[in-house]
Amino acid sequence: MNTNDTTPGAAKPPLNAVVFGGTSAIAQSILHAAARERSVRALLLGRNEQRLQSVKNDLTARGLNASFQCADPADAAIAWEPLLRAAMPGKIDLFLVAHGELPEQEPLLNDPAAMARTLQVNFISAAVIATACARMLEQQGGGSLAVIGSVAADRGRASNFVYGSSKAGLETLLEGMRHRLARNPAIHVTTIKPGLTDTPMTAGIPKGPLFSSAEKVGAISWKAIKNGKPVAYAPAWWWVILTIVRLLPRKIFYRTKM
Repeated sequence: MNTNDTTPGAAKPPLNAVVFGGTSAIAQSILHAAARERSVRALLLGRNEQRLQSVKNDLTARGLNASFQCADPADAAIAWEPLLRAAMPGKIDLFLVAHGELPEQEPLLNDPAAMARTLQVNFISAAVIATACARMLEQQGGGSLAVIGSVAADRGRASNFVYGSSKAGLETLLEGMRHRLARNPAIHVTTIKPGLTDTPMTAGIPKGPLFSSAEKVGAISWKAIKNGKPVAYAPAWWWVILTIVRLLPRKIFYRTKM
């Protein structure tokens, strides 16, 4: 997506967006940021009808044309394409894959079913949906796909390697997808890599100086999406932190508590 192609002074066309995980605080903030620049028509998908209605009401109050469908984004068996075509005919400018979960790790290590669920939600379903969205972008000849990953994918750490590995798998898939689609400059695939963000997902984590607001992360993410950036750390200084973490020799890294 490149909004710089618009004629100077002309109004930008409406943005048609489909959001998997419509109750995501970061996804909502991305839509807020987009709506400050242009009109937005958003289709929200998620499991919780009450929360989706609340998000729809908030977006509508902000001037967005929002609707929702209650369906589990993590259900890879759903035939998403006909559902989306029926709900939003015409060109879709942005697919945003934002669903996920961040459970405590220790319980997962003692509950194989719960661990499998986390991997299903964060990687398998997101990968299946992202691939289907990319195919739809190819069919219509252009558009953007943005997927919310995590800085946790950059190196396996004792505190969250289950969650981190699910996001790492997703990032590898997206990088391969960018390689495959590189011949079509009208299609953009953006991996959004938030650091610690103050959202309902992190409600149980003590907040410190490294935390950012969802609105800040959303604004950074929208800028990356509209400019067709392949990877965006949000905020950008997480790239510095994670580069240091990645480069630490194992003898030193294994002495840390991360």
